[in-house]
Amino acid sequence: MNILFIASRFPYPPLQGDSLRAYHQIRMLSRRHRITLLAPAPADQGSLGHVARFCERIVTIPASPLRRAVHAAASFINKLPLQTNYWFERRHAEAARKLIDSTPFDLAHVQLVRMAPIAQALNRLPRVIDLIDALSLNFARRATRGASILHPLWRLEATRLAAYERRLLDIYDRAIVVAAADRIAIGARDNLHVVPNGVDARAIAFRRDGRDRSLIVMSGRMGYAPNAEGAAWFAREVMPLIAREAPHARFMIVGADPPTSMGRLAVNGVQVTGAVPSVMPYLHRAAVAVAPLLSGAGMQNKVLEAMAAGAPVVATPIAAAGLGLAVASEHLLIARDAKEFACHALNLLGDQKRAAMLATNARRLVEEHYSWERSARELERIYQLAIETPRTERRVAAAGF
Repeated sequence: MNILFIASRFPYPPLQGDSLRAYHQIRMLSRRHRITLLAPAPADQGSLGHVARFCERIVTIPASPLRRAVHAAASFINKLPLQTNYWFERRHAEAARKLIDSTPFDLAHVQLVRMAPIAQALNRLPRVIDLIDALSLNFARRATRGASILHPLWRLEATRLAAYERRLLDIYDRAIVVAAADRIAIGARDNLHVVPNGVDARAIAFRRDGRDRSLIVMSGRMGYAPNAEGAAWFAREVMPLIAREAPHARFMIVGADPPTSMGRLAVNGVQVTGAVPSVMPYLHRAAVAVAPLLSGAGMQNKVLEAMAAGAPVVATPIAAAGLGLAVASEHLLIARDAKEFACHALNLLGDQKRAAMLATNARRLVEEHYSWERSARELERIYQLAIETPRTERRVAAAGF
């Protein structure tokens, strides 16, 4: 296939969920297909080379925070989500039209609701939108957590996103999300499919030995609000309970862009690393990896990476929901409150046999079901379904945008 791949963020470096997914999708698809990438220009021009080796052509649009802020103001006069108004610009549609006029593409792949309006420029080209997760669910959960002056805005955004996500199922031939829970949240329509994320297990060493029996690790980009919230909750609510039974236990928060407020957590056995070259040394040392998310949606790559590395995982139901094939007490432990979280973490700190059993089972699960190759094969199947959509249906859907 000749694929036009449209992203709202340049896919390298693959540090955030959408860029990570796009990078590996492009990498795997390029083995069997031709890829043209249309995306905002990267902040570092050196990033281009990391993606160019997988693409026949890359077209970038200069990104302007000021222009985005102006566009976001349109949310006060139209009913599109703030996400869409902020990220999408007319320039993206113009660039897509030029590419389509000059190149016989078989299909357009559009990533996220951010870029969804580009459908108007795709004419009758078969189109697939990767929603990744139910962003409406993500914002609805954020609006219920803590006290924030932003809660009314998040509730409005959740309402708009819910309506928009359903509308996009009528505009795009096929849509995809990472997990069954997100499909259910949006509405389990026949043209909405699940394509999980993966990990490159061959590139991640599985280690049983050399673990620090006092070390608990949470990894992930801390600039993502649900990660920062979960890390703070664990430090404040769970670690004191653990410290009563295991005074030498330490909690390490590993990830880029921690908010300034997170510095206040770095007391009594809690350490905040900020950005690190790789999270793997930390996951290879950890006796326990935790995913204490209290909001958010989708599939947590941090959990897959910990499983691949051999760190036994304790997660909240929200963090584990994206792993539909993972079984509690077989592949990971599920904790619903601070007391249960502390109990599970202490159990794994003290019971090396159980920790090793969970880690071994989890690694096998990742190898058998959560590879990028498997993900790409499912994506190709959905591409074919989109191509087979009758052209008359596609024209009506585009006209109704």
